[in-house]
Amino acid sequence: MRFFVEDAVSAVIGVMLMLAVTIIIASTVAAFAGGASTTFEDTPSASLAVYCDGSVDDGNFNIIFEHLGGDKISTDDLKIVTWIEDGGGGVIKSNHTAKSPRSSYDPYLRLPCVYDSQMSLSNDSEFGEALWKPGAVAGTDSTDATREFLGIPEGDSLGNYGGTPVEVTIVYLPSGNTILKTEFLLE
Repeated sequence: MRFFVEDAVSAVIGVMLMLAVTIIIASTVAAFAGGASTTFEDTPSASLAVYCDGSVDDGNFNIIFEHLGGDKISTDDLKIVTWIEDGGGGVIKSNHTAKSPRSSYDPYLRLPCVYDSQMSLSNDSEFGEALWKPGAVAGTDSTDATREFLGIPEGDSLGNYGGTPVEVTIVYLPSGNTILKTEFLLE
């Protein structure tokens, strides 16, 4: 009769389990220490509206961005993207951030300008520097500045785009989340 002794098998299995648990714990610690776990900044909660002020045939046409309520937002953390059909089957896309060039119509300001409650400009009104508070509005200020803001070529009248839909997306850059996505008609 033969007898088998299996005492060594349980010791090997125990060592293997301990080794597997050690490897899992070490890899988890290394992943967090090495930056594999990314944390994102919370996206502000804000109610925003975008609409036209004036007429495309009027010299005082303005796109208004209104902060209706919610969290204050630093415009340095925003990107505004607009899309408008060019009339020839193409689309004109325009991006605006704190690093965008200043307006050629007002070289001291980056559009849209943020106005205080009395609709006047202050030294910190420039997009990228202003703090956008509930009740405050931002705007493109004039017909020519609006044309430039939308990326419509110089020499092309904004009146040619009357009735054309404009899509606007406002993105909070630290998190990459969209705060607002809307569409309005140039009228």
